[in-house]
Amino acid sequence: MSHVDIAMATYNGESYIEEQILSIINQTYSSWTLYISDDASTDKTLDIINKYEKIDPRIKLINTERQGGVVNNFNCALRATRANYVLLADQDDYWNHDRVEKLFSYISARDTFDKPLMVFSDLEIVDDKLVTISESFYKSNSIDPLKNLNPVQLLWKCSVYGCTTILNRRLLDKCLPIPAGITMHDNWLALNAATENGLEYLDVRTIRYRQHSNNVVGGGNKGFIKKLLSLNKNITKMIKYRGSINTLLDEAKNIPSNDILQGVDIKGKKSVGFAFKEIFPAIFFQSKKAYSILIFIIFMVKR
Repeated sequence: MSHVDIAMATYNGESYIEEQILSIINQTYSSWTLYISDDASTDKTLDIINKYEKIDPRIKLINTERQGGVVNNFNCALRATRANYVLLADQDDYWNHDRVEKLFSYISARDTFDKPLMVFSDLEIVDDKLVTISESFYKSNSIDPLKNLNPVQLLWKCSVYGCTTILNRRLLDKCLPIPAGITMHDNWLALNAATENGLEYLDVRTIRYRQHSNNVVGGGNKGFIKKLLSLNKNITKMIKYRGSINTLLDEAKNIPSNDILQGVDIKGKKSVGFAFKEIFPAIFFQSKKAYSILIFIIFMVKR
């Protein structure tokens, strides 16, 4: 049985982390090491991790110092891994018992060892008690996951969630350390896989994605008007996000194997052309129309 690593980032997750750790311990695939980086939690998160670290030698707490957010925290956890295949784990989800087995079987059968490879899956959305809200994240949000295979779309509309993924060492060698100022760690990993046709979708649900008040990214399906009003309340946040997209592209262009991105320009007057060519059609023909409208406006006014 080949060994795999799991990278988990934690911060004040005492409410759900014990259930998540137990769901990993109870996997049908047993040859794994769980590396946990904690962002200086002030609740009982570390006590819970220490408890299970003593029980199971496969669990390793590798950091307790402040990293400064989810991207830097995952960067720390990922840099501790050594296996050829690595899975990402959030602190508040719940893994299906055969998640590692299914993802490892899929990626290992397709890995040619000559390019980066990342596989992402669907999610079952649940409430804080693990009661099902929706059996499929993508279907409930009318999202086509295959749109993520286009690296240009990943620059502004990524729906690859790191908590569903497994990736090979070649992708990590390409991506680490994760640069500061980008959108999110999973967006960075997916983009760098997609630029070399190394991003694949496995159409199964591998985790229960828990919805609660402290989610960094939500998965609920609101109505169009509510979404638009909610996004308008966060216009300042979206303007900042626009800057992160610029950084994402700039950093990706610095990697020699990302030739496909060299002709993409989203700054200055080029931003307007990009907005009309790539984003404007999505307002009419894709899901998440409220988001598309707002990001279209941001690309038009913030360059």
